Amino acid sequence: MAVFEQPITLEEQLLLMKKYVLFRQRKRMRDFLNYAGYFRASRYGKFLLSRVEVTKCKPKQDLLFSLYQFDADLRRILSFYCNKAEIRFKTAVSNTCAIHTQDPLFYLDKQYYSPSKGEKDAKTRKKNIDYFNNKFYKELISKEERIRSDVVKYPELKEYRKGGSRRENKLPIWVIFSYTEFGTMTMIYNYLRGDLRKKILSDVFSQKRYTKKDTELMDTWLDAIRNLRNYCAHNSMIVNLSSSVVLPDQMDDISILPCDTDLYSRLYALRKVLLAEDAYMLKQEIQKLVKRTSVDIDLMGIIPANWAEMFDRIADF
Repeated sequence: MAVFEQPITLEEQLLLMKKYVLFRQRKRMRDFLNYAGYFRASRYGKFLLSRVEVTKCKPKQDLLFSLYQFDADLRRILSFYCNKAEIRFKTAVSNTCAIHTQDPLFYLDKQYYSPSKGEKDAKTRKKNIDYFNNKFYKELISKEERIRSDVVKYPELKEYRKGGSRRENKLPIWVIFSYTEFGTMTMIYNYLRGDLRKKILSDVFSQKRYTKKDTELMDTWLDAIRNLRNYCAHNSMIVNLSSSVVLPDQMDDISILPCDTDLYSRLYALRKVLLAEDAYMLKQEIQKLVKRTSVDIDLMGIIPANWAEMFDRIADF
């Protein structure tokens, strides 16, 4: 039998927050809860309470407010650079594949994909092929049709509809990427033929030749950035983030990526995908934020104390 959780009043939320933080000024906490809500606020409270062994005291409300503000400011920074990484890689996939295949509709043509993803394990191959045929490819076809035909949502695409000069055309890749989410792009890259996956990397990044292993590394970096972008877009807490595995580049010392699922591992992924100058600016902005916040980033275990030094040592991809 399902157990239904009952909604609680603002005053009840106020009392529950006392489990996590000390406060006397009920008005400040009441105003905060009226804005953020108990569920969101309690996640920050639980995180602070989990650090009591290190801090040696129960947190006060000022620390809660500071942590919440730090998290919001960090999300703004990371959202901006996730968007830059997204645009860079969307452009790379679009330009490289369209020019290399001489087909702006390559994304709709099965010949340019590898449904098995080159997997050797029979079970995994079957799973990949089933997903490609029964879900990914069908959704991609459907998405292109929906975007092209939706007059209300996309009036600017009237040329591709009845009466337009391109009414017989489907949307080229550079158009479809302007209207689809990061996840669609990463899935297209996941399933592209191996030669196209490597060609994209060699056209955009610093090395002349890339291997299948390199394309698999990129899959994990893109997935990490996509997950981080979703956290930021939905205003989810990121100071205690644990998400998909980020694989390290063999060009990097093993000490540069001490954990492959934490927040810093997302910074590692961004450093690999962003332009060098954008990665530098990302580091600068986070350093400024860390400097002005009252939250002890190291004590709270949000990112490693020497994160900036490690970030600088990450090799260009």
